[in-house]
Amino acid sequence: MGCDMSRVLQFATVLVVCTCPMGALAQQSASSSGSNWFDWDYATGDWGGARTELENKGITFALNYTGDFLSNRSGGLSQNSALASGTYGSVTFDFEKLSGISGLSLFVAGAYQSGNDLSGDSIGNAFGVAQIFNGDGGRLAQVYLLKTFAQDTYELAFGQLAAGDDFATVDSFGNYVSSGVNGNPATIGANFPSFTASPFSAWGLRFTANPTSNLYWSVAAYNADPTVQDDSKSGFDFSFDPGEGVLAIAELGVNTNFGGALSGLPGRFVIGGIYDSSDYPTLADPNVVESGNYGFYAIVEQMVSREGGPNSDQGLTAWASATWNPDDSINTLPVGLFAGVSYQGLITGRDNDVTAFAVYYGSFSDDLPGQSSETVLELNHRFQISPSTYITPDLQYVFNPNGGGIPDAFVIGFEASVDF
Repeated sequence: MGCDMSRVLQFATVLVVCTCPMGALAQQSASSSGSNWFDWDYATGDWGGARTELENKGITFALNYTGDFLSNRSGGLSQNSALASGTYGSVTFDFEKLSGISGLSLFVAGAYQSGNDLSGDSIGNAFGVAQIFNGDGGRLAQVYLLKTFAQDTYELAFGQLAAGDDFATVDSFGNYVSSGVNGNPATIGANFPSFTASPFSAWGLRFTANPTSNLYWSVAAYNADPTVQDDSKSGFDFSFDPGEGVLAIAELGVNTNFGGALSGLPGRFVIGGIYDSSDYPTLADPNVVESGNYGFYAIVEQMVSREGGPNSDQGLTAWASATWNPDDSINTLPVGLFAGVSYQGLITGRDNDVTAFAVYYGSFSDDLPGQSSETVLELNHRFQISPSTYITPDLQYVFNPNGGGIPDAFVIGFEASVDF
């Protein structure tokens, strides 16, 4: 499928309007805030002070647009280009500020996705080159209540939740364009269809404990029926039948050297397990069904060098992740290995830019003849234009797409994102 030129023009218009500080909206907001657009946290500023006033009263708005324009220059199924984008908006109601109910808040989010799937249409690989691609159309993304207890030591969330927002993720994953790890290791979603990530959600209940500043553990249960995520339902299918399956997740995390008083370099260590009680068709014979599926994951993220003082984010960070789903009779990618590095402030005078490199590896099930493994290399550099806006030129090379039979693919393009 070719790239829709009308969408490309729309993408370019959004970039020009939202990143140009000389636009009419920016000038109007600048005159009321008295600050430089390049210092603003949001591209639309403080709305003449209204945004801060609403937050102080307990209502917080957020709106983001992210678009990926990528082109497959060689290999794959065909040479083509595609634009995919997503607009994600939310509002948080803090009932402690609104009505004095301690620790209670309501989060409501919606999304509009558009564009084409370059991996599905032109490359044929397993790890989608554009994580932002999530189909076409609008949907209700999440709606949940959050209650904290004992001075935020414990929290309980209930409602339409996205498991991938709370489990199997670290900050470094957000530096990439590919779906290899952007959000979560891609092998988790490939093997567990009910492991949702924004803008997809399902009924869920999550409990998190933070007994110390360096330790946390979380447990959660979600509706495992993937049909509630169908685009035709736009996120408004609130049905829940436990007989269709329940997804259970447990995670333990250790954070080291976080906080201004600590002189060491910050790190994070995460281990987790997943169990889904749903029925799974076997790969060798879809007419044969197995009940239940399980898997494990581990993530390590460690800053290894730092520029500046103890609170500086500048420097080199390394990370690695592994996933294992033992039953290869039902899991497409039983083993996933992922690793990468990122450096904030690599270029002199560009202290907020991030340069990132990663390798993603997935091993296919032995029950899939002719498919061995897929490996993807990704290299990019995020130009942080302002706190609200970035543009990321991106390179990806896909070895052995979908495990075999498709020529290696070379992908080039960029991602742009704006917080309004």
